[in-house]
Amino acid sequence: MNWIKIDSKESLADLKSTSMNERVLLFKFSPDCTVNYVVKMFLEREWAEGEMKMKTYLVDVISNKEISAEIVKQFGIEHESPQALVISGGKADYFASHGKIVYSELKKFANCRN
Repeated sequence: MNWIKIDSKESLADLKSTSMNERVLLFKFSPDCTVNYVVKMFLEREWAEGEMKMKTYLVDVISNKEISAEIVKQFGIEHESPQALVISGGKADYFASHGKIVYSELKKFANCRN
C-alpha cells in the first residue's frame, strides 16, 4: 500500500477533493496501540493494488488530534481507532473499526472490479 499521510487540514482537503472523482480509503491509526498495528499489518498484507486501484490515506490520530477531530466533524463518523472509511463524493460510503476492518468488505468499494 502506498500510504498518503494526512497531517494537515490542507492534506485532508486534498483527500476530499480526490474523492469527488474516485473512492479513497482513509485509515485512522494510533501508533500507541498494538491492535492498530495488527489491523494495519493484515490490511497491508492482503491489499492488492490491481484489485483496488484506490488511493490510501493514513492519519496518525495521536500526532494529529486536530485532524482526527476534523474527520469526525466533516464525515459525521464517531471517532474510533483503528478505523477505515471509504470516501466518495466527499462523504463516507462505508466505515468500520477494529476487527471489522476486513479486506473483503473494503474490496466491495474498489474503483475497479476483476
